[in-house]
Amino acid sequence: MSSTRHRNKKTASAENISRKSNTPATLFFFFLTAFIFLLWGSWLLPVTDPVESNYALTAKEMVLSGDWMSPQIYGTYWYDKPIMVYWLLSISYTLLGFTDLASRLPAVFCGALSVMLLIWYMIRIKKDNIIATWSGAMLGLSLEFWVISHAIITDSMLLLFTIPTMLSGYIGVMERNKKHFVIAYAAAGLACLSKGPVGLVLPGALLLFWCISMKSGKMALRLFPWQGILAFFLVVLPWYGGMYIIHGSDFVTQFLGLHNVVRATSSEHPEDNHWYYYLVLLPAALLPWTFTSFYEMVKGWKEKIPFYKFLMVWCWGTILFYTLMATKYVTYTYIATVPAIILAALSAPKIREGEKWPSVTAAIGFFLFLVIALAGSFYIKEGSWWVLYVVIAYAIFALLIRWKKNSGRRLTIMAAVTASVFLCLMMEGLPHYLPRRSAVATAPEIYERKGEHYFFRSYPAGYTFYTGEIATRLVPPPVNEENRNPLWNEKYVMPSISDQEFMEKYQNQATPIFLFVSKSDEKYFNLWFFKHRFMPVQQFINGTIYIMTLEEDVPDSFKEAKEKIQDEMEKDRENGTLPPKPDPSKN
Repeated sequence: MSSTRHRNKKTASAENISRKSNTPATLFFFFLTAFIFLLWGSWLLPVTDPVESNYALTAKEMVLSGDWMSPQIYGTYWYDKPIMVYWLLSISYTLLGFTDLASRLPAVFCGALSVMLLIWYMIRIKKDNIIATWSGAMLGLSLEFWVISHAIITDSMLLLFTIPTMLSGYIGVMERNKKHFVIAYAAAGLACLSKGPVGLVLPGALLLFWCISMKSGKMALRLFPWQGILAFFLVVLPWYGGMYIIHGSDFVTQFLGLHNVVRATSSEHPEDNHWYYYLVLLPAALLPWTFTSFYEMVKGWKEKIPFYKFLMVWCWGTILFYTLMATKYVTYTYIATVPAIILAALSAPKIREGEKWPSVTAAIGFFLFLVIALAGSFYIKEGSWWVLYVVIAYAIFALLIRWKKNSGRRLTIMAAVTASVFLCLMMEGLPHYLPRRSAVATAPEIYERKGEHYFFRSYPAGYTFYTGEIATRLVPPPVNEENRNPLWNEKYVMPSISDQEFMEKYQNQATPIFLFVSKSDEKYFNLWFFKHRFMPVQQFINGTIYIMTLEEDVPDSFKEAKEKIQDEMEKDRENGTLPPKPDPSKN
């Protein structure tokens, strides 16, 4: 009897706290805490290649050109992604300059706002302060969320707008609340401005399938209020309609055709096209809360309440959707982490009360996360990792040696240690690792060498971002190329030249010619026929700068082979497979 009274008092207290936690001041506290945590050390992270630098450079050109409507890179319009990421980066660059911190700030902001929104929605739906707070905390302290909330990509924005799309959609259906339908559709419009049509198509399909799983046609019909549809078009039409008016069929063909339809039907990365791809990624993405989430998935299967069904459809429907798509990419299923984390947070009260299996599953994921962090410290040897080792030692003491005595504090200890590990990785790990994938060190060294600058095979947009110079990509003949659709080659808009055209152009060069070969392209460079014309002048952790040598410095055996190549080039010109030889008199 006393136990029942205690539970009733606890429930009433939780509901009272929930009402207080819904205040703007409390929500702002959650946002500020998440923002400071995610922001800390972001200024140490350079812009990386090949993905982040494309977004950073496009936004930089947007600021410099003053054209905030049409994304362009290397002075050429391109339609890889919608406008949201470029707008946020451009605002950040306008305020803070073209710095690494400014490049990271939009993702940090979106991550912190996502944490705050999730807490608000969970208070609204579950009426439980503990579950709501731990939903936000677990999201902020999950591996993939922490990584992407520092990344210069579109996924942090997509997640931010998918949260209200899905959760307001749920509230709208369950409560027949048209205001929340308007919020859901408007948020879907912002998601479409962040990632493309998938911002509406996928959430819409998930919500519809959930309604069907509830065996209620009336619920499904509620998904299409005219007010919500109107809100969606009011959000998306100014940019999408404006782009069509300005660029016409080029925008439709490139953006909708290449970057959406072709992406769904033809794999950009065939080597990653495995049916189990996302089944491996999801458990890693949820660390350290992986097994807590799976425990609640299994436990909730018996009752299958509407909110549980909704979360399961959201999580596994997203996994299925992208598994069926031809192109696989590590961040595509990012939005599936939110429902999985909410399920994990349902265990928070049980872990705090010392229940056995929720605590054990949480501890398994937590210590697996620590093992991975420890392995990372051995891989990135440049960092000073003693703080990390102290933190791990404390975790072993607090959660293994004192497991029973800390039964009521286990979850708090796990969260504090996880946050400490992430901060150690931010301060000692990533600043040493990311320069291997960035042009931040090599760009000024190449730029300061007087002459013409080329990049072999791959082109780091980070070079142009850090120096302002547009160099040229030297394209060798394909060697064991991936078996992928040649339409994907239309993605590359940087200035390029074939190796045969390059050698014809510089038979008798008057100025120094510098060629940068990245570490990942060394194997192709070593197989390249013309590599003997280049001598290394400076080596970096991520590649080597070469200088082109004079003809007389080339071995005789190579000169004979070159004559054969030139004869073949003349035949190709006669056949029309190569452009005519440039006329020197016109220069």
